[in-house]
Amino acid sequence: MIGESHRYGMMREVEYDLIDDLMDTLKAEFGDVRFLEIGVCGGGTVRGVYRRAKEIGCPVHGAGVDWESQLPQPPPDPGYEPYAGDTMDMWREVKGRFNFLLVDGCHCINHSMTDFLNYSPFVDVGGYCLFHDTALPTGVPVQGEWPQNHSYAGVKDSVLGVRSGLEKTGLLQGYRSDWRLVRELEAEDGLMGMCLFQKLKELC
Repeated sequence: MIGESHRYGMMREVEYDLIDDLMDTLKAEFGDVRFLEIGVCGGGTVRGVYRRAKEIGCPVHGAGVDWESQLPQPPPDPGYEPYAGDTMDMWREVKGRFNFLLVDGCHCINHSMTDFLNYSPFVDVGGYCLFHDTALPTGVPVQGEWPQNHSYAGVKDSVLGVRSGLEKTGLLQGYRSDWRLVRELEAEDGLMGMCLFQKLKELC
């Protein structure tokens, strides 16, 4: 069930708690939170990140990639960096380094894979990448494919295939030497769920 407090937008309470814990970890390990969000969808999550950073007394910098209509208005902070456009293209414009990457854009298999491959190089070693809507209901070994309507972005038909994207990149199976799975939250049905990964090294 989605939490009544909506601390980070459309998520469940257990997912809110995971982000709270992650931000505490970032404060302890890095001394700040540098947050890059792929798929901003109005800004509920980034506003929650800024609120939480203030609660724990942690410096925070945020940036987000999404279509113009989906970027937060007004921005959560004067220093917030919006990148308006298709996530497939906007990685070329992104500046800086981050320690918290949230991949929550188009949930089709190709975007899930490409968003990770394009934006994970901006994450510092020791930083984290969190995927949303990774599903895995109890007793179901793989995430199915559900139709999605992204007509506002010019895409009529898409499928929910985040988990398949994670498998195709080798993240879920532990095939990669540069990232490791830290924690997974299963879903109650075919939606929600999270997978948190940590960056171990840069690829040569």
